[in-house]
Amino acid sequence: MKLNHFTDYSLRVLIYLNKKGNTASSSLDELSGELDILRNHLIKVVQFLSKEELVLTKRGKNGGIFISEKALNTGLGTLIHLLEQDDSPIINCHSKPCVFMPFNCRLKFFLDTAYQAFIDSMNQHRLSDLVFNNWESIFSGRQNKGNNA
Repeated sequence: MKLNHFTDYSLRVLIYLNKKGNTASSSLDELSGELDILRNHLIKVVQFLSKEELVLTKRGKNGGIFISEKALNTGLGTLIHLLEQDDSPIINCHSKPCVFMPFNCRLKFFLDTAYQAFIDSMNQHRLSDLVFNNWESIFSGRQNKGNNA
């Protein structure tokens, strides 16, 4: 299983905002520079996260992007499933009809069971479990680097 770029970028944003806490805001430019993700990609990510109430956005002088309590209290598995935006994340036998479907193929069932086990396992963890001992060294000197995402 491979997570899509949208999920990857969203998780990076949530991890970063979690470290800053729900009282410190970030801007799109800050996120872009620190996470090395193009600003245009982040606009879509932040809009989705805001719509799902995983981040709070505030305009104006004291505005910015903040992590929400909902994001802090949601299991990583639930976050991943939401961010993947696909009810058949591993295989969809109906998108291109499969010749094995009429013959009770169990592959989709096996894959769905494994995916659910992955989600359940990831739900044992929260964003707060993603702690780095050397947080400052991760971002030292990042402001001058270009966005390669």
